[in-house]
Amino acid sequence: MDKLIQLVDSNIVINAYEFNLSIINNVWLYKNKIFTEDELKGQKSLPILVEVRTKNFNLNLVPNRLKFSIKPGYQEPNELLTSIVAKIVKLLPHTPYSASGLNFIYHVIPEDKNIVKLSRSLFFQANSKLMQNFDSEDARFGSYFSKDVIGTRLKLDVKPITVMATGKEEDRLQFAFNFHINFSSNNALDRILNLISKWDEAKNLSDQIMNNID
Repeated sequence: MDKLIQLVDSNIVINAYEFNLSIINNVWLYKNKIFTEDELKGQKSLPILVEVRTKNFNLNLVPNRLKFSIKPGYQEPNELLTSIVAKIVKLLPHTPYSASGLNFIYHVIPEDKNIVKLSRSLFFQANSKLMQNFDSEDARFGSYFSKDVIGTRLKLDVKPITVMATGKEEDRLQFAFNFHINFSSNNALDRILNLISKWDEAKNLSDQIMNNID
């Protein structure tokens, strides 16, 4: 089946019991040379939200989560991760971090636009009693996979979705990869930095799995 595979988002999420947003604001980000004055111009800095959006990345920081998204196609993700995310966590070593994950989200669009046919070909099992309850012409299928890789727990969630594309609804099959780690407060900083260093490896593994879709 002919299909188009698109990487629609890639990001790192760092969870904490609480980021101290009383000190993490635009002034702090500028003084610590994380962002330039131009990058911070017009950006949001509120008591419960810090947001920086550029053509290459988005940073969203709320009390319990930092999310840093890199735009698909950007050629130097490691440079951004090192100069922004790694620098922020190094400047906040006493933050009670709890978990982190690298995330890569792909959309698969069949050329014939038939998500029912595509999802059925990938995940329907005729000999499964559970599947027999969904053996109908309008049924759509997904799946969940999980295993340990590169020092993380890889969780892959696959499901049919509907998005707005060029002004109309379009059916797609979404593959969401999450390379996840939990940690205690006494080893959090080192493990976050180690996870950041595995970005390319995690992205390559995700690409390999997507290339195996037949």
